[in-house]
Amino acid sequence: MIRIQDVSLFFGDRVLFDQISFTISPGEKLAISGRNGSGKSTLFKLLLKEITPDEGVVDIHGQYSIGYLEQELPVDSGNTVFKEVQKSLHETHKLKLELEKLEDYISKENSDEQEILDVLHRMEDIRSRLEFLDADKEDGKIEKILLGLGFKDVDFNKRVSAFSGGWRMRIELAKLLMSKPHILLLDEPNNHLDIISLRWLEKYLKEYEGTVMLISHDLMFLDNIANRIIEIDRGRIYDFKGNYSAFKTYRAERKSIETNEYNAQQRIIQHKEQLIEKFRYKASKASFAQSLITELGRMEKKELPDEEQATIKLRFKPSNQSGKKVIEIKNASKSYDSKLVFKDVDLLVERGSKISFIGANGNGKTTLVKIICGQTAVTSGHVELGHQVKIGYYAQEHGEVFVENRTALETVESAAIPEMRSMVRKVMGGLGFTGEDVEKKISVLSGGEKARVRLANLIVNEHNFLILDEPTHHLDLPSKERLKESLQHYDGTIILVSHDRDFLKGLADKTILFENQGIKIFEGDIEYYLEKTEEATIYDTKKNLNNKRKADEPISNLNANERKSLQRQAQNLEKEILKLEEQISNLDSKLSDPAFYKSKDYQDSIQKYEVTKSKLDQCTQEWEKIILQIS
Repeated sequence: MIRIQDVSLFFGDRVLFDQISFTISPGEKLAISGRNGSGKSTLFKLLLKEITPDEGVVDIHGQYSIGYLEQELPVDSGNTVFKEVQKSLHETHKLKLELEKLEDYISKENSDEQEILDVLHRMEDIRSRLEFLDADKEDGKIEKILLGLGFKDVDFNKRVSAFSGGWRMRIELAKLLMSKPHILLLDEPNNHLDIISLRWLEKYLKEYEGTVMLISHDLMFLDNIANRIIEIDRGRIYDFKGNYSAFKTYRAERKSIETNEYNAQQRIIQHKEQLIEKFRYKASKASFAQSLITELGRMEKKELPDEEQATIKLRFKPSNQSGKKVIEIKNASKSYDSKLVFKDVDLLVERGSKISFIGANGNGKTTLVKIICGQTAVTSGHVELGHQVKIGYYAQEHGEVFVENRTALETVESAAIPEMRSMVRKVMGGLGFTGEDVEKKISVLSGGEKARVRLANLIVNEHNFLILDEPTHHLDLPSKERLKESLQHYDGTIILVSHDRDFLKGLADKTILFENQGIKIFEGDIEYYLEKTEEATIYDTKKNLNNKRKADEPISNLNANERKSLQRQAQNLEKEILKLEEQISNLDSKLSDPAFYKSKDYQDSIQKYEVTKSKLDQCTQEWEKIILQIS
């Protein structure tokens, strides 16, 4: 369906793509990976025909529609949320109109048999597309998508203008999903979603019948959707079949081999250069030296792989230790005019705690953070900061005023405490500022680059209570990994607002969910929270099924033979589940061995692993259904 053939693209002297080639089949789910600035978003622009390659072919075969989530919000139309999403159905309306015209044409007398056949074929294509678009269930589909993305029923008839930029981006995402294009291009779709909506979107995209191409720095999001990774690295692409976690292992092995080859070639070059220097001015050896110079000129130089500053360790600088009680909040409520954000919140944060704030946007996470930082006050209640607490605050929306004609390097140096000034370049390198990037003026930095400057300012300063509100939005995966490691080693206290599940995993020792104008505390990290909420979901599902049975089909309707048959099915499924789990365990051992990725059949094994996991999921679901029937 999509063919990229020998495509090259140059920006001045920089080679962004160097004769890259790959194809994508209908229905594939793949992730585009690479460092910030490697060309991921540019690849989307090539597919959208917004830019033309300098060389090569970008071909999308057939009449395939492409949907792309724009980063810029459209001009407000004055519509309600529901009507705004209905605007995305223009394809449905257009197809219905065309179908009416064709039906009218067929009903009239016409002697051209070939033309009639062509019309019938077109009518069949239209009906097939309308069926795919769920054209007869439009209103229900809109409601389902809006609810999945976090809107409430009462929001449907509110004006779009009443919502913040983040919620308006969700409306644009709803419009895109509702239009159901053949090819879905999603560039960081999770930036404006909370964990609940993100889990819904994952399920939706996994079941999506069209092709999905993702750019995301959320590892868990990628793992749950993509089964193919295309990495852009130094103008080339690396095409990998498997999920992102398996790709990381393969990538580390590949980088190690490339580094060894580069170092070996550098030793050869260095030796030849020494010989040239030694003999070039001796008449008897001048021709030998010249031949070495020619050899070096013809040698295809290997590039040092992008090591992503793997040796750079980000470390926050803690100040003197605070008292045991860092902050205590009692009976706190907060309202803005008539809108109640939360009420009767109690929270005690003790020294050394690592706490994550999660929940749907608008439930008060950032508001409580601002109260703790003293940027706003509670409407009622009590807030007490502990002894010698020094806060380091990274806000989601920055209020810092930068000096526009300063460079990024000068800005961070001016914020650094004396003992951290020698580390400024390393810190900035760890956050993705490489080479001459540090010399860019603040005035020309993107929003993401400015966010990373603010994070660098925090790292080179001192504090004993870190409060970070969505710090990973503008970081690529390697930078996120280094930031996470630095927080794990931080000796002070942390409150972290984030929707990135992989980032939160193993980081926070307490998870606080904001919902229903209050908070709920989970004594564990994000995995503990997800496990507990999954249990609750399963329980609720079982309860609902039992209620449905009581109303529709009492359990007593199962006779003895039916019950025995279901029990035999359950036993057979249990045996199959044990067998599949053993196969997965054996494959897990293979995948964890770096030497495995040197074998010729490693991709087949990865594919087998994915198929086996899928079978296990299917068997487990069937077993659960049977158990619910006979329990």
